Amino acid sequence: MKQNSIKILAGPAPSGQTAPRFWNVISNDGDAEITIYGEIVSHRPTNWFTGEPEDGLYTSPEGFLEDLATIKDAANITVRINSVGGDVYTAIGIANRLKELKGNTVAIIDGIAASAATVVAMGCDTIKAYNGSMFMIHEALTELYGAYNHKALLLVNKRLEAANSAVAEQYHGKTGIEIDKIRSQMAAEKWMTGREALEEGWIDEVIDGDDPSMSITKDGSTLTVNGLSMSAKGFDHIPESVPVVKATTQPSATPAPGASARQAKDANKNTNPKEVHKMTLEELQNQEPELVQQIRAQAHDEAVSAAITSERERLRGISEIAAAVGDQDMINEAMYGEKACTASELALRVMQRDAQKGQQHVADTQADFQASGAAGVTATPNAGNPEPQKPEGETEMSEEDAIAMILGTPTNKAKED
Repeated sequence: MKQNSIKILAGPAPSGQTAPRFWNVISNDGDAEITIYGEIVSHRPTNWFTGEPEDGLYTSPEGFLEDLATIKDAANITVRINSVGGDVYTAIGIANRLKELKGNTVAIIDGIAASAATVVAMGCDTIKAYNGSMFMIHEALTELYGAYNHKALLLVNKRLEAANSAVAEQYHGKTGIEIDKIRSQMAAEKWMTGREALEEGWIDEVIDGDDPSMSITKDGSTLTVNGLSMSAKGFDHIPESVPVVKATTQPSATPAPGASARQAKDANKNTNPKEVHKMTLEELQNQEPELVQQIRAQAHDEAVSAAITSERERLRGISEIAAAVGDQDMINEAMYGEKACTASELALRVMQRDAQKGQQHVADTQADFQASGAAGVTATPNAGNPEPQKPEGETEMSEEDAIAMILGTPTNKAKED
């Protein structure tokens, strides 16, 4: 059976979004700056039909490592990162090449360093981030195409475990955090702000300044950071603090490679949902008076329609319980009187009315009882008749004699006689 190639990723697959190259290496008077924006791939994707390289937000070894060689003697090197990650082994290779540079290297997380992008940051001497920057680590993911038997899948599992171990060693070597803790956080897909990453020992410094702008599409497929839209597929626990937008937010101006977080934010301020100016009613009235009039007219019509519907429902409800009320005056008052009410309020009035009637009935019964004089009549024993007297000389029969009479046997007294 022909086996398909297996691509190990430490982040989501490339999104295929068309855009200019988003990595750059520049040098100026002994200092250099490297910009890694977008997704990290092992090789630049090519068009299936033409074989030509695809445009997109990709950082790949082709060309990048050659550019890196041009600044190998720079004294100070800044690596600016705004990336959701990508191919883990490409990231490890870039990190190792950064470690080989002679100058002082500083990674700055302009927006997000997720997945394999965090591995790139580990190749620098110092890692900095803004308070609101995002830093995320997780276990390696894989994409499979084709059919596989269990032996092939076991091989995939071994490769994934090897990738996880390699990444954990990179993290441990830079941060000193214990391997077990690192692996546990990777398994949980650990997301941290810049401040949280500093507190947990993942970065070295928090930068003062404006926090990056971020948003995620409702389906969770695209993450936009500082105006740069990147694939978020494969991320399961994006923080709820990242605002959700209905559709992908495209930057109004493409941030140039090496642009700071503030510059990228300013370039995108007209399209980012967190930066949209909220117009006051007075401003809207001045700019769009006809629109305001239409809105008010529509609101009035909707309010009238709602009121009519509500009144019809109120009258219908009262009509449905009219038979149980049994008092037309109460029904008319509830429907059209000064004390008009709903069916439920009318039902309460009926209950109160019936309760009052019950109390009045008890009071009337007590009054009738008192007026009849029955209260002054007392009971007389034996209905007032004297107790009957026994005839003279008659004695009471003893219990023994009574039993003997019933049984027909002579008593002791009879035997003596």
